[in-house]
Amino acid sequence: MRNRISKRTKEKHQKAIRNVIKGLSRKVEVYKQPKKLICPNCGYDKFTDNSTGKCKYTPVQALLKQQEWEAAGNTTVKYKWFSRGRCPICHGRGYLEILRKTWIDALVIWDPSARGYGNSMTYTPAGSEGSTIVQLKTDPRHFDLLKNSTKLLVDGIECKISKPPLLRGLGIQAILILTAFTTDKPSIDSDEIIKDYT
Repeated sequence: MRNRISKRTKEKHQKAIRNVIKGLSRKVEVYKQPKKLICPNCGYDKFTDNSTGKCKYTPVQALLKQQEWEAAGNTTVKYKWFSRGRCPICHGRGYLEILRKTWIDALVIWDPSARGYGNSMTYTPAGSEGSTIVQLKTDPRHFDLLKNSTKLLVDGIECKISKPPLLRGLGIQAILILTAFTTDKPSIDSDEIIKDYT
């Protein structure tokens, strides 16, 4: 028995839908889990996950290391001697964090419950007074990235993920839905909608 819709027609339709989604999508900045590097200036204690409070080098060695670092074209301070206490490089943490971020294309819906979607879920940022909800719809391939992310930057506004991303649909027709709420105060020229809780 033949299919009613040919494979060529299905592919043409899917390509058109992908182009519509791409055209309506905006760039969203996703912050991945930060990469931890052991502090080059002080000792690191694995058991307490903190600095040992002692410099690895003598004052002369630290000065020479810093000079080599700057001679390589770097302008930051990476080696600085201290006698005891808090390391001036890692501030006592024992490691340095490197922020990692990437961009994804997503359909952005600010305050989805106010748009009158009859069948939509209701989200509330309990404990975050005045926070606005944002819903993102994107490609399912971003599932692991969004599941492990620390924060998002949507339209220049910092957002925190409220719950893990959800997959809706079947197979190649699936879409990834993510709900987040704002952690920044909105700027005056922002198009963000503030919910009135009075």
